[in-house]
Order: sequence, then structure tokens, then C-alpha cells
Amino acid sequence: MSEDQFFKEKPQTNIIAQVVHRYMPFWPVFVLLTVISLSVAFIYLRAQTRIYVSAAKVLLKDPQKSGSDSKVLDALNISSEKKIVENEIIVLRSTALIQKVVQDLDLYTTIYNEGNVQTEELYGDNSPLNFIALNKDSITGAGKHFFDILWDKKLVDINGERIPFNGTLRMGTTDYKLLINPNYNSNVTGKKYFAIFNSLPGAAGGIIGSLSISPQSYNSTVLDLKIQSPVPAKGIDILKRLFEIYNIEGIQDKDRISVGTLAFIDDRLNTVIAQLDSVEINIQYYKSRQSITDLGSQASLYFGNIKSMDERNSQLELKMEGLRDVQSYINSKGRRPGTVPSLSLVNDATLSGLLSQLYAAEFDLDKA
Repeated sequence: MSEDQFFKEKPQTNIIAQVVHRYMPFWPVFVLLTVISLSVAFIYLRAQTRIYVSAAKVLLKDPQKSGSDSKVLDALNISSEKKIVENEIIVLRSTALIQKVVQDLDLYTTIYNEGNVQTEELYGDNSPLNFIALNKDSITGAGKHFFDILWDKKLVDINGERIPFNGTLRMGTTDYKLLINPNYNSNVTGKKYFAIFNSLPGAAGGIIGSLSISPQSYNSTVLDLKIQSPVPAKGIDILKRLFEIYNIEGIQDKDRISVGTLAFIDDRLNTVIAQLDSVEINIQYYKSRQSITDLGSQASLYFGNIKSMDERNSQLELKMEGLRDVQSYINSKGRRPGTVPSLSLVNDATLSGLLSQLYAAEFDLDKA
């Protein structure tokens, strides 16, 4: 039998039909495995904590475009360093800045509800109470502690102690005030609450790890900030407070630079004034010792005096001419009637009065 005859005589069957015919008896096993896989996937996804991403943008102002103030500081060579995007990213993610956010928002203590499948973080209005540190500069970690709230008795049962609402609890070396949330539904039962008390560096480190900052584009001064949190409201509050503290720190930094600049300018002015005073004193001492005078000033003063004396001399000559006319009038009285000298140049009141009387008598005589 040839090879062609063999293939022609063998019937050709559908491969899909062969697979179905071979594995059809095992269909209950496939159904069972599918149900188990879907159930495991559902339980896994149900047990996982949802993570939300809160995003924001911040614009860094370019100091080179800030106006005349920056130019003045640059001219004095004492201006602050330019805002570089990488530097501002480091500042925004710095431990000191994030610790202030933790202190302001009281994030050093985290409240949870441990369910049968999932552990839920409680924050804001969804939290039955808050642990507020009385001295936020000495917060130390105290670990995980379960507690229960006795709403009817207004007590909080924690570590075998029953603390009244708004009372004080000591954890480690830190005193906390138990601030009850009045908006929380007190009828909710079956909750298994616990709190994790972190230190400031620990709480800040957790936020820094979930915070990502990157420039929007190359050579751009716009930064994209994203923070991951199981509670969206918590991420939004963190970003808002971070921006507020960042702006406050920037203003305080500018104030420190301005104060330092003014102090530097005042110091330099005082130094220059003292130096100028010293130089002026030395010049005056040298002139007096060497009998050096300012010829230009002396010449101006001399010619001014001459001009003043010429004016006074002209005035005196004019007055003398007037007096000579009066004298000539009196001496020649009777020979030249009707000739009366002017009294405008006579400043003496007595002489002026006598001449007026003389003129009046002469006038009366002429009329008679």
C-alpha cells in the first residue's frame, strides 16, 4: 500500500470534535475549578484595601521674572538661590515639612476597624474618635491597641482602662486627649476598633513613601503631586495642608532674606558713613595744617563782597547828590525861586519834615 493510498483511505475528522469528545466526560471538574477560582478571586479582591490616588499641581514662580526686587538683590550679590525644580521637589518631600503636616492634621494616630475580611481605615467623620496629643513635640510610638466605645456610659475601654469621653490617656511618654466625634453613628455595633500610635518620623515616613512628585514636562516649573491613600479625604487634606505649609515657609524664608538684606545694607551704609566722616576730618585737618583754602570759593566770596560794596557806594553817592541839591537849594534861596529838590533820596525823617514845611511856606509865599 502506497503512502497516498494510506492517507486517502484514513477518514479525516474535526480536531475540535476530537477535543470535545475526549474531555467531555470531565466537565464537572472544569465547572468546579471555575467556581473555586472565581470564589478565591472574589475573596482576595474583597480582602484587599482599596487605594485611591489624590492628585494636584503646583506652579513654582520663576525668581528671574519676579521684578525689580530680585534684580536689586542680584546686583548686591546677596540674593537667595534660584528655585530649581529638583530642589523644590526635595523640599516638598522633606521630613521637616511632612512632620508639620502630621502635627497639624493629627495623623500620628491611625484608627482602624478590623472586619472579618477587610481592615478599614477610619478618618474624619467616619472615625468615632481622635487621639489628640497634648504635647506634639514629644510624640513617641506606642504600637497597636484595641479599644471599645461604651456609648451609653460615655466611656472608652482601652488597655483595661475606662477613660471618659474627652478624657486624657497616657501612651508611652505622651498624653492623648480622647476627642469623640459627635457626628458618628453611635448605634453601629459589632465594630472591632484599634489604633496605631506612631512617632512623628514614622508617620511622616509613611506619607513620604506614598507621595510622588514629578515635573509636568521637561524644563517646566509645574509639578504634579500624587499621594496614595485608602481614604480619599485624607489624601486631599494632606496635599492642601502641605501646600499651605510650603507657602508659609516660603514667605518666612523671604522675610529672613529681607531682614538679612536690610541688616547688610545698614551695616555697609554705617561703614561708608564712618569712612567718609574720617576722610572729611582728615581733609579739614590737612587744609588747616597746610593753610590750604579753596581758591574758587574764596574768589566767589571776594567778588561778591566787591559787588555788594559797589552797590552800597552807588546808593551812598546818590544820597549825597540829593543832600547836595538840598544844600544848594537852601544856600541859593531867593536867587532861584521855584527850584525844589526831590525828597525821595532823603532818609532822615527830621530833615524830610523840615524841607516839607519849607516847601509849603514857599508855596504860600508865592501865592501871597
